[in-house]
Amino acid sequence: MRKVMLLASLVFATDLSILAGGTQQATQQSVPKVTVGSALKEKANSPAPPATAKNKAQKTSIGKGKVSMKTSQPSSFWVEQLDVDDDGTVENSDFLYDAQRGVLYTYREDDFTCRNGKPESGSILEAVYAKGNKAGKPVGSGWYVVGLNAGQCGAKQSGALGCKFDAGGNPTGCGVADVNYATGELDVAVAQ
Repeated sequence: MRKVMLLASLVFATDLSILAGGTQQATQQSVPKVTVGSALKEKANSPAPPATAKNKAQKTSIGKGKVSMKTSQPSSFWVEQLDVDDDGTVENSDFLYDAQRGVLYTYREDDFTCRNGKPESGSILEAVYAKGNKAGKPVGSGWYVVGLNAGQCGAKQSGALGCKFDAGGNPTGCGVADVNYATGELDVAVAQ
């Protein structure tokens, strides 16, 4: 009986991995490209609002829906004009600095590029690790998540897709994404 249960578990797990593999390949095609700009990475060295910042306050969240982050305590919030994606255009972006975790979050409605090169627009949340971050990550590394509507970038249904990136802004893992409010991290079902 025990061997039968073990075999059934193995078959079930194998079936799940085959299903996940097929989904991951489709997902990889859908994950948008978001450029992590040099000005944004530079802010990780000094994550504070400039004198020109607007709407300075203490808040516990940033973003909307699946493209949002919540902090465990009130954190510095501001709105700043900054070219966050090195496209030559200054974007009006929300910023939230979680000093306890050492993570700078930024949210905006902006353009991004699909893997097939098609431009799209939507919600983007980025997290950049600052100096002294609790996770021990390299300064300037982090993650981003994009909210997609069905049909955008070939997505079959609405959802959140994103990538983790290194200090150079290079993707290290992309796929279906879920913001983990407890850790401040992005959980990614990495597409192969």
